[in-house]
Amino acid sequence: MRIFLLLAILLADLSVSGQIKTQAVNKASLPKGITYQGKPVQAVQFQDGSGTFIALTTQTGAQPQKGDDEFKQAHLYGYVFQLKGSTSPTLLWQLHDMVTECNLDMVAGFVPGSLTVTDLDKNGKAEVWVVYRLSCRGDVSPSELKIIMHEGVKKYAIRGEGRLKVANVLQPDGGVINSNDFKKGPVPFLQYARGMWNKYVIETMP
Repeated sequence: MRIFLLLAILLADLSVSGQIKTQAVNKASLPKGITYQGKPVQAVQFQDGSGTFIALTTQTGAQPQKGDDEFKQAHLYGYVFQLKGSTSPTLLWQLHDMVTECNLDMVAGFVPGSLTVTDLDKNGKAEVWVVYRLSCRGDVSPSELKIIMHEGVKKYAIRGEGRLKVANVLQPDGGVINSNDFKKGPVPFLQYARGMWNKYVIETMP
């Protein structure tokens, strides 16, 4: 009886949070047939009502701008592949963003640990979330902050400016959302997106 009660509590917690269980996957364990650009940042395997998937984020870091040694560029990529037994994985969707023509301090990276998988609307389709920052700056101006979510091939995004904390001092600029696709989606998506924005809006510099 105690075991059944514990199981019911665990299932209730999962239902409230909408989290889908994920398993971390390292580079060496990625299935054959998964191709990507950049260097892996985070990869997880998960299941929903339609199958088994791997979500992967990668980034190149600063690179010389092709054709112009004075400037640098950096690229970010996100992928979700569906695993299909002995056949090659199928690419479900891909994200690509970048900073180019930058000769100042560059930021182009996924927020560590921000790759998240949920089923907030409980329809059996996983929602995959990524958060990243982009900037080319020579001062203490904030980076662009983006929260991207895909449910299958349907995409939602928040785009805006984060806030910068320098030497433990929070700068006055930023913290502004410029566009929010989640307002057009289910309420649980909007609530979760706002929570992620509040969690990651502050970028810390030494």
